[in-house]
Amino acid sequence: MADIIARLGQLEASASYGLTLPDGRHVFLVRVHDQVSAFVNRCPHQGVPLNLPEGDFLEAGGELIQCGMHGALFLPETGECVFGPCQGRFLEALPISIDAEGNIHLAGE
Repeated sequence: MADIIARLGQLEASASYGLTLPDGRHVFLVRVHDQVSAFVNRCPHQGVPLNLPEGDFLEAGGELIQCGMHGALFLPETGECVFGPCQGRFLEALPISIDAEGNIHLAGE
């Protein structure tokens, strides 16, 4: 199985977590309604990192991913932009798996 990139315990309900993979890619994980998703940390509008000033990736309500630069909003399940300058485009999703111990792995890596 692939290396552990994070642990489920690092993501409380409606939380996000940014990290750098061993290959240098900047990615983030989000957990909304007990569903965990992973994406490359790059807005499809101008290629900038999505982090909000506090280092978070979710808007204040904890329901949508938000670009800290443009305010674009993305669905955490699919990465689709539903509001903002890149509406209809998608974040680059990464396949993940979670084992019985709550370890998060990149699937297929």
